[in-house]
Amino acid sequence: MDSNGRVFEDFVPPHSMVREPATHTLTVDLTAAGYKKEHIRVQMVHSHRRLLVRGERPVAGNRWSRFRLELRVPDGCNAKAIHARFENGVVRVTMPGIAPEPVQVETGAAGHQQDPSPQAKTAAAPSAAQDQKDAAAQQQDGDRAARAGGVEDEGGKKDEAAAQKQEMRQRPVSSPKDGGHDHDDAGGAGEVTAASPPRQGFGFLYDQRRKMATTVLGVVLVLISLGIYVKYSLWP
Repeated sequence: MDSNGRVFEDFVPPHSMVREPATHTLTVDLTAAGYKKEHIRVQMVHSHRRLLVRGERPVAGNRWSRFRLELRVPDGCNAKAIHARFENGVVRVTMPGIAPEPVQVETGAAGHQQDPSPQAKTAAAPSAAQDQKDAAAQQQDGDRAARAGGVEDEGGKKDEAAAQKQEMRQRPVSSPKDGGHDHDDAGGAGEVTAASPPRQGFGFLYDQRRKMATTVLGVVLVLISLGIYVKYSLWP
């Protein structure tokens, strides 16, 4: 008996827990006890993951009927998504399971699914590294070919310059007899005249002659000085 003078008759209603792969469902049968929706309360104690189903109703006079069920929420159930329903004297409490996180599957260009496993990612990493190495090797080969081409071009320019110099040396030089004009292939009737020595040869001969003249002049001066000395030293 409580403070209000009510006398309670406690009982345990028939109940069962149905375990399914995705959800768990608690069923409490109150059809024979005469309970209505307003007589029942369903509560969730989140701190202890406990589910509480209770109810009470008047019977006659100060006599009351009541029940209380306290169950632990199974692992893998989403406590925030639990919901209850009362229908035809039966209480059904649904406890949905926690939905697994979706796995993102990448698709290729042709719409085929790619393997997202770590083994596939690990195998793809060496392939990408090998592609980078091949690209670097091709770039190095291209640079070497470019450098080699540059050397060949420079060598070709040098050969061309040497050929022009040789051609200038072999060209015939005009003489006073033919009026100072160069011999042409058509006008010279195929004759080839000897090329004049380069100007550097004339400069060399001029230097040699100047040195010889200076030497002769020095010898003459020495002889004249010697004669004067002998003349005045032997004849008082």
